[in-house]
Amino acid sequence: MSNTPRRKPSDPILEMKIPRVYGSTPTLFGSPFASSTEILKEGNIAFLGIPWRAPTPDTRIGRSGANYEGTLLTPSAFRASAIKYGGYLPELDVDVFDQFHFVDRGDLPIPGDMGQLLDAVEAEVNAMLDAGCYPVTIGGNSGPSTYGVLKPIAARPNGSTAVVNFDAHHDNQIGEWAEDDPTMPRWGSTWARQILTLEGVDPEKYYHVGLRGPRNDRDTFARFQDRGVKRENIFTYREIKAARRSGFDEWAEATAAEIVDGADKVWMTIDPDVFDVSSNPDFGDEPLGPRAEEIIELAYQVGRAAGPQKFAGFSISATPYDAQTLHGILIYMLLYTLAGVASASE
Repeated sequence: MSNTPRRKPSDPILEMKIPRVYGSTPTLFGSPFASSTEILKEGNIAFLGIPWRAPTPDTRIGRSGANYEGTLLTPSAFRASAIKYGGYLPELDVDVFDQFHFVDRGDLPIPGDMGQLLDAVEAEVNAMLDAGCYPVTIGGNSGPSTYGVLKPIAARPNGSTAVVNFDAHHDNQIGEWAEDDPTMPRWGSTWARQILTLEGVDPEKYYHVGLRGPRNDRDTFARFQDRGVKRENIFTYREIKAARRSGFDEWAEATAAEIVDGADKVWMTIDPDVFDVSSNPDFGDEPLGPRAEEIIELAYQVGRAAGPQKFAGFSISATPYDAQTLHGILIYMLLYTLAGVASASE
């Protein structure tokens, strides 16, 4: 008879050999869990989940509702999707993990008060910056994971900040968060206008990539221009289509150089509905958009143009927790961005 103790049905059948945020949730790429300031200081990329879930703004159904429903689960699901990836990109012959040391700060607790939440995001990002880390964050929905992240980055004294926003939609409705019903905040539709008044953000260095389609209204451009955004810095389907005809890679390199020129820092954020539906079949519902390889190439070129001195961070918003194909695309985008940053120092 075997001397091995008989397992109970409630016993775990698999011992996870990598760090965990909690339970069975792994850290991003299996990186150290930065549960203390000392561990945070060991990294130079700090990952943070901000699982704020905005109210669905209408009776929306289909895939367009998925960037609201369940997004509070996205940070954990994104970590699980990332665990199968390493840092080596053979097509670039670059190992991102040789250049950057990731740590994972876990998820920020989400209070019911928007002011408290924004203060908490700002404090956490400031802690990352104080530790010498580039902040990489994922929502939840846009708002706390954009405005709250950018505010402390832009407020740092080393000059003006350029913003690269990959998004199919304007998100620039008029309104301030303090005016909202706390149970029905509009952050998903107002944040892109609100960030333009932040200390250290230069509206003339705001670039919007992928704007298109009939979910935008007639005053979209006017509201951006009222805040100082240049119309030529908003790249709609028509501009991207023209770039394809002239040579997209060359356009991406030139555009990245323009974004970085005159800026002291460059911060990037993406709402993944920017991707054309053909690149994003398990979530997207907007045709005529940039393809995954185009967004990834432009992100790489922006990272390369910015380099370690000007790169200021990378934020992901409005990602469905169960869109695993999309998670893979976003992981590629993050790694390519960092590979660009690393290659600039060679």
